Amino acid sequence: GWLGCGAKPGLRSEGERCPVMAMDAKVVASDRRVDTASPQRCMATLESQKEVTTPPKTPSKRPRVQSPLNADGGFRGGALMPYKVCELVTKTVWAHAQAQASKAQTANDLGAEASCPSAPSRKRSHAHEQSVHPAKVAAFSEAPHFFAKGCDFSQSQSQSQTRASEEFGDVLQRMGLEDIPCGAEALARVRAMALAALAYWQEVTTDLTRAAGSLARFLGHQRRLFWGRQPWRGVNLGGWLLLEPGPSCRFWKRHGPATCEWELMVRLREQLGEVGAEATLRTHRETFITEDDFRRIRDAGFNAVRIPFGYWVVLGPANGEAYIGPCLEYLDRAVALCKAYGLQALLDLHGAPGGESGDTPCGREQRDWKWQDWRREASLEALKVLARRYCGHPSVTGISVCNEPSDRLPVEVLCEFYHRACSVIREAGMPPDEVAIVLPVYRTERLDEIWRHWNRQYDGFARHVNVTFDLHLYHCFGPWWQRQSLGNHLRMTKRHRKILRRGPAGLGGG
Repeated sequence: GWLGCGAKPGLRSEGERCPVMAMDAKVVASDRRVDTASPQRCMATLESQKEVTTPPKTPSKRPRVQSPLNADGGFRGGALMPYKVCELVTKTVWAHAQAQASKAQTANDLGAEASCPSAPSRKRSHAHEQSVHPAKVAAFSEAPHFFAKGCDFSQSQSQSQTRASEEFGDVLQRMGLEDIPCGAEALARVRAMALAALAYWQEVTTDLTRAAGSLARFLGHQRRLFWGRQPWRGVNLGGWLLLEPGPSCRFWKRHGPATCEWELMVRLREQLGEVGAEATLRTHRETFITEDDFRRIRDAGFNAVRIPFGYWVVLGPANGEAYIGPCLEYLDRAVALCKAYGLQALLDLHGAPGGESGDTPCGREQRDWKWQDWRREASLEALKVLARRYCGHPSVTGISVCNEPSDRLPVEVLCEFYHRACSVIREAGMPPDEVAIVLPVYRTERLDEIWRHWNRQYDGFARHVNVTFDLHLYHCFGPWWQRQSLGNHLRMTKRHRKILRRGPAGLGGG
């Protein structure tokens, strides 16, 4: 679980600086704010800020090739095995579990038909068996016997571990990694993955709730094999590179009224002209978030920041649009400061081309917005630019492909975009053992629908490794929430905890 601050119309903020809300272990823990500073102090530090935070050189487009081992012989970041080994293990375990569950279901159906000859033939099981992809069958048929023949969990633990260790050594030798150690914890997690995968395929046709829990366990064990970083527990830098009325309320009061960044930019140009508008926004971007904020975030005990921005920061505005950009130098500065202060960075494409909704958080409020207005190809291009620019950066550990997609988006369209976005990011040089991909679901009301389509149509969590859904469980917007007692808020938090256990999911906001 993690972070975020909702930057919504009407959200109260005591100053123009970034509001901070930490969400620890999937439960909202506190609501804090980075201390504000006067505009005079911000302007006084402008020149020193430029000197301290010189943007780093743009990384090479070619991904870095790194050894999976640290200098002391352990895996990078505390992982239990190299990702390539984990990838082979995952494909093998998943395919074998699917085939085993299908075989067991077919045997049960045949037994039922034999005991009741007059019963109609069950074609669904046969269709399910035929759905096993030939490539997956080949993968586990050529795999070590520990996976291909299944784990004999009835044998003693010492016998099982000895056999598993020997056959795991064969896998490493075939990959030219025979010198890489693989400890008992890694073997135990692989066995747990096998059990969870088998449970998932047995349950997915009968009980989706239980199947979701089994899938979450499978992915949890899998991720621990190759991902050694700490969970994100941090703050959201809202109102900086995408303006919203809540976190940047002083800027809004000074230059508004307006409902969104688009309208505010139109008004700035009317008041100050093109040059004046650009200078005013540049001052905001230079002073709203400074090095002192990153230091305070680190000193407060957080380990991550979420950086929301509009696509115009990356690509520049399209013809006829009111935004001002591009300005990737601010993202360069932010990730450089994250590295300097030991923070992880989640890059959040908060405002997509055309808008993933018609609401203020995507940059422009449009009451006549239609889901066809979202320019998804341009969104993919922005994600590709980001992935190529920051691949290999030690602090960039996450990328969110959009923010709070509208409920009017058909689930088929949304999941197809997520599938393509994951492929674009990985192909651009961000591998699963370095960067997690965040797929926003937003409201819990759509979680079941999106989860079902993502897994049935794309086998999404098995095909795309180290991805997570993003849920925004606000307890503040609307009169109903404002009438609730502390006890009711805590009861709703427990209910949300059950929802979060149904799949890989994190908490964000804004």
